[in-house]
Amino acid sequence: MTEEKKEQRPRMKVVDSREPGDIRQRLLELGWEQRQMEISDYWFFDCGYKKIGIERKEINDFMASLGDRLANQLERALDHFDVVILLLEGNWRQITYNSKLMGNQGITYNTWAMAWNFIRSQQHKGVTLELTTSMGHTIQRLNELYAWYQRSTHTGGMSHKTFIDDRIMAFPKGCRGKTAEAVLAVFKSLVAIGNAEVSDIMHVPGIGEKKASDIYAHFNSWRGEKTPTVEEVIEKEKLFEESYLNKEEILQGRLL
Repeated sequence: MTEEKKEQRPRMKVVDSREPGDIRQRLLELGWEQRQMEISDYWFFDCGYKKIGIERKEINDFMASLGDRLANQLERALDHFDVVILLLEGNWRQITYNSKLMGNQGITYNTWAMAWNFIRSQQHKGVTLELTTSMGHTIQRLNELYAWYQRSTHTGGMSHKTFIDDRIMAFPKGCRGKTAEAVLAVFKSLVAIGNAEVSDIMHVPGIGEKKASDIYAHFNSWRGEKTPTVEEVIEKEKLFEESYLNKEEILQGRLL
């Protein structure tokens, strides 16, 4: 898409018509549009016309929807948007002695660990997290996020895929980012890259001999290494056990 065509596209920011009236009214006053949305509660374009989707959950609603229901909502959002944000609104009132979470409506049946394990699993899939303390704070944060995403420096020049594709970290230093993305786009997998020759990697647009050689050397550094024998492995395990036992004896002697 040319820059001229991009400029012709409106920089939309949309709120779902089923969101609370106070939020919708304030956002409409600030230039947001209202539509009935099937996926997420808010969305807008960033400066490069990538779609940013935001799913808002009040804390009690979040705790009640933990599991497949919310996971499916976020999965659909990841398929539809370039960036997905889970916005949790409200205060974590307190944690009881048995780690049950207490919200405005009383103790839930989900533990603190369950809530944060769910959040962690979604972060690994590419969902990012925002926390707000109230409806007013949510309105403020939505507008702050919209303004931030209009700045060309909001990703430091890196695309959304860079943040969620762990394979990029398998490349040598100096070849991560756009170089790694370009190589992965051609070879599709790390296995294919590991089996490629320098000349094959040089066929990737923008990859010269120096970077191709660095990538080849990095993925093939294991070649020529001697595989340890069973006896050598057993001997190393014995040495480790003896070292551990010696440390235990020293520690027990100090405690006596």
